[in-house]
Amino acid sequence: MLGFILRFVQRHNDGARVVVPPDNHRDFLVLFGLIQRVRRLARAYLALRHRGFVSEGTILIRSALEHAVTAQWAYLTPGGVDRLHVSLARSQADVASAMIEYSSDPQWETRAASLREGIPPGPGLPKLTGPQGMVKELDDVLFLSMSYRVLSQVGHVSYLAPLDFIDTGGDEISLREQPEPLEEAETLYALAGFSMLSAWIEARLEDRTDEIRRLHEIACQLSIPWRLDTHLPAGRFLEDE
Repeated sequence: MLGFILRFVQRHNDGARVVVPPDNHRDFLVLFGLIQRVRRLARAYLALRHRGFVSEGTILIRSALEHAVTAQWAYLTPGGVDRLHVSLARSQADVASAMIEYSSDPQWETRAASLREGIPPGPGLPKLTGPQGMVKELDDVLFLSMSYRVLSQVGHVSYLAPLDFIDTGGDEISLREQPEPLEEAETLYALAGFSMLSAWIEARLEDRTDEIRRLHEIACQLSIPWRLDTHLPAGRFLEDE
């Protein structure tokens, strides 16, 4: 698991130029930022892990889940990249509108109005979770929902907070500097999966056939998914090479 994650994070960290087929150019412009976010989140987790902050690093992996799933849904869904574009534009306009309330700078009103006018027509993305969410639609093998549940134990207030840092014995209380990483194997497995989901899209967008084949092999070896639409109806399935 760790070897593949390292393989993933070491690519595109030097500002190198890439060649993208013309037909994939727009999709690449919209999706690459999400893929690179997953890459940097993975890299940040490894840095925290090296310094003994495994538990805290799971918060970053929870974010990697959201970015990887959103990228997969947008890429695999007909019109999905357009819907992602709408959601991103709405989000940017919403932030600018919110700043009007908290800032005395009059430029925020102008900026918010301009951004609102620039939102493309059409629907945005569905929610990440919930009955109609992206996770529910794509998660045929429960990899996403189980990962979300494990990772949320640190990201949200949970039973782990009072248990992780205190040992009790009679009247004596012993404090622990850091929690025991009881689920580190599951955490690495989840991160490897999100890295694979992102790497596969990246290879498809760059039309790197040999890399796609290699990713298939690695995914099978590690028992992690590389795409999340194989269970969907034929009209939703994106043809493979």
